[in-house]
Amino acid sequence: MNVIVSHVNIDFDGLASLLAAKKLHPDAQVALSDKQNPTVKSYLAIYRDELKFSSYKDIQWSEVTTLILVDVASMKRTGIPVQEIRPDIRTIVYDHHSPKEEDISSGERYIEQVGATITMLMERLHARNIQLTPFEATLFGLGLYTDTGNFTYQQTTERDLYVGFLLKQQKMDIQLVDRFSGQTLSMEERDLFQSLLTNGTQQYIDGITLFITTYEQPFYQSGLATLTRRLMESTDSDAAISIVKMKEHVYVVARSSTDRVDLRKLMDRLGGGGHAQAASATVKKEQLQPVIQHVTESLSLMIQPAITAADIMACPVKYVAPDLSIDEVLDQMYQYGHTGFPVVNKEGVLVGIISRRDVDKATHHGLGHAPVKAYMSTQLVTLGSNASLEEIQATMMKHNIGRIPILSDNEMIGILSRTDIIEQLHRETNQDNEQPIVLLMKQQLSKKMYELLLEIGSIADQQSVKIYLIGGIVRDFILQRPNEDIDLVVEGDGIAFANQLKKQLGGNVKSHEKFGTATWTTEENHKLDIVTCRTEYYDAPAALPNVRASNIREDLRRRDFTINAMALQINKRQFGKLLDFFQGQEDIQLRKIRILHTLSFIEDPTRIIRAVRFALRFQYELAEHTFELALNAVPMLKQVSAKRLLREFELLQKENVTLDAVTCLQSLGIWSTLFHREPNEHTMKKLSTIIKEMPHPFITFLTIAYGQKDWHVVIKPYALISEHNQMIEQLIKMEQIDIKNESLSSIHDQLHLFQDDVLYLFAQLTNDQKLLTYLQKRKQLNLLLSGKDLIDKGLNPGPDFSDLLHQLACLQLDEIIQTKDDAVTWLENKVAELPLD
Repeated sequence: MNVIVSHVNIDFDGLASLLAAKKLHPDAQVALSDKQNPTVKSYLAIYRDELKFSSYKDIQWSEVTTLILVDVASMKRTGIPVQEIRPDIRTIVYDHHSPKEEDISSGERYIEQVGATITMLMERLHARNIQLTPFEATLFGLGLYTDTGNFTYQQTTERDLYVGFLLKQQKMDIQLVDRFSGQTLSMEERDLFQSLLTNGTQQYIDGITLFITTYEQPFYQSGLATLTRRLMESTDSDAAISIVKMKEHVYVVARSSTDRVDLRKLMDRLGGGGHAQAASATVKKEQLQPVIQHVTESLSLMIQPAITAADIMACPVKYVAPDLSIDEVLDQMYQYGHTGFPVVNKEGVLVGIISRRDVDKATHHGLGHAPVKAYMSTQLVTLGSNASLEEIQATMMKHNIGRIPILSDNEMIGILSRTDIIEQLHRETNQDNEQPIVLLMKQQLSKKMYELLLEIGSIADQQSVKIYLIGGIVRDFILQRPNEDIDLVVEGDGIAFANQLKKQLGGNVKSHEKFGTATWTTEENHKLDIVTCRTEYYDAPAALPNVRASNIREDLRRRDFTINAMALQINKRQFGKLLDFFQGQEDIQLRKIRILHTLSFIEDPTRIIRAVRFALRFQYELAEHTFELALNAVPMLKQVSAKRLLREFELLQKENVTLDAVTCLQSLGIWSTLFHREPNEHTMKKLSTIIKEMPHPFITFLTIAYGQKDWHVVIKPYALISEHNQMIEQLIKMEQIDIKNESLSSIHDQLHLFQDDVLYLFAQLTNDQKLLTYLQKRKQLNLLLSGKDLIDKGLNPGPDFSDLLHQLACLQLDEIIQTKDDAVTWLENKVAELPLD
């Protein structure tokens, strides 16, 4: 006998899951507890006959061979007579709650992190193509919508949203879902709600508002979860906790609307369970006061540490002087992409704030020459470094301001903007979806390197600086690709921090004052680059950037692509915190290369080649808008120095995807821009052969450019070394030489001074098989005589030596001389013909 059960005080997710499990296990009987959520009870009063579920008393529990649990993983929480269950019973569990000690650990267990259990069951029904009636789809929708808070709870996943779409396709009645999920309170519920509201008090703990209420009544009444949520909403609290004694037991129900409150930590101590934002516990045969005291003493456990201004503020702060002109401030706003600046006087005191709106108004009225102090706002709103995120939000809303200077002892140590707050809230919303990055770090770094990073983070804390892992290594942690190229960036003085590491941990430091960078070599000979956070701006397209010290956000903003613009903080408290302001993780999932801003390719056109390099390395695609921007920016490559271009192509060829790279770059029109031609199929065949022997970007360029009338003019700017210039000159000469009907000795006569590389390249470019044959024989040629042999025959070293050896080479190539004896006889005859001194 197989039986399907759910938990007591069953909600719509449990009820829907019973029906879904019945469709997956049609031979099983469904048993429904008589303890039900009030809204479920109201629903069953109308639709019980549609379900045909049995009650617990109708089941012979000792005869059950398979027990299927839905929306619950603990046999104890089902309310079935556990003492009657046979010890060898088979169990199947479908649940979405966090594991607890009392959960069933054997049998088949399907525990998945989704917003509702009905989601995982509906996915299985859909996979088996099992159709639903409109009634079934509507009940499933009730379970889905109520357990995800209409898709607003933190535990909601994309899987839940997709199941909502599937249910709508199968005629889910949204009006019925709305009617039962938002049902009005009964008279008894309204009375209890009013008592709870009257008895409750608000507490403010570390920036979190808690509403805590207690009550006692002699009879049991269901629906406390619904009332607790309404209490939280009615009092505008971040969380609400109801502690109510009914008959012999004390019921504790809690609801939260913020990630900073994890209710599981409280309920676990009371023997209950649930989600981080919705949990409950039943303390059996206990008085009310001890439970109240226990809850009060445990409140701090469930509140996560506040995110403070010090954690998210931008520093160092860019500011302007009061006497700076409006035009000069506008120029700085353009350079740094800021929409406002603090104004600080000569004594270092904050005296005002100038916004982009103020600057625009002044310039509109032709007052660009006026000083900042004439138009800055002097009504300053500031906060301290310990201000919580909630306090910062409230301050911005109250004063309708977009930035808040952060002060310590009246000194400005940072600044916060609306963008900082939005990015922090976005990060909090998505933090459950982030990969366990610290675990990936442990897996991919050596134990010594991981421990070294921990130690560096602790030293950074001692020095009160923020430090981050940055660049490709962060991307490769997520991709689980090997990478031990450690780049650290410091919000502060990178060189000073490197010297501090040397002082405490030993090793050597090589600094580069101009760039604010240093390389620290450890005692174990590990090299770590340590860089000062910096920002950059471009005076002109394709020019080299101007660089200035900045903060981590602006340092990431200057990067090339989103997948390379992530950082990992390694300070002790924030170790492994991922900074992803530009959705790099999302682009990794989408397998896209995306630039950070629309002028990125204009400012640095070499990023076009870099985009292709990363796309080929990871087998990604350029995002649609990024491709269009690259296409439009290609003409700017003509302004890039040949040295920079060749360097980018050298890195590209190291990926061992030259032919694919040439094709990708061709789709962007790069070759027609640089060389006035596109490589056709014939050129690509040549290139595929040439790069195997001559893998150098200059050779790639030359191969693509070759064949048009002025190819040597086009390629000349990229010949940066004498060897390449000589190659061009010899190729030009080769075009004037006709060897079609010549013997190998005659060819050698004309070409013996030419480089092997030039001959090979020309042969491939012109498909000259005879030249290839000559080159092959020339490379294999071993002269039968040496200079010593000539001296032994009485000849003195001089010009005749080279001439005789050249003649011998010609004779050997034509196979007229094939043995050493033949060569000696030939030499003797030659010596005899020479005039006597």
